[in-house]
Amino acid sequence: MAAEAVRLTQEVGQRMGEVMATVVCLLDPEVVLIGGALASASLLAGIRETLYRLALPRATRHMALQLGTLGEDAAVAGLTRLVVDQQFSPDAVNAELRA
Repeated sequence: MAAEAVRLTQEVGQRMGEVMATVVCLLDPEVVLIGGALASASLLAGIRETLYRLALPRATRHMALQLGTLGEDAAVAGLTRLVVDQQFSPDAVNAELRA
């Protein structure tokens, strides 16, 4: 049963890699983090297998594909980053200084 779960998780990763190849080619990220309850080495292996095969080499040459380490705190950390970036952007700070 465990071997079947690993195989299915890797297969899911392959399907995710197909979609991510397009996203990576469009956005050219430096890092792609995989997280969540199903994030595992077998999922990452499936993603890596398909992503690197389908994506343009220039988009993946310097890209890191990693498992996230924040766990359940990932959503809160991401939201915090968005709020801080918005509230303390140069335009927002300049607007406050002018007010």
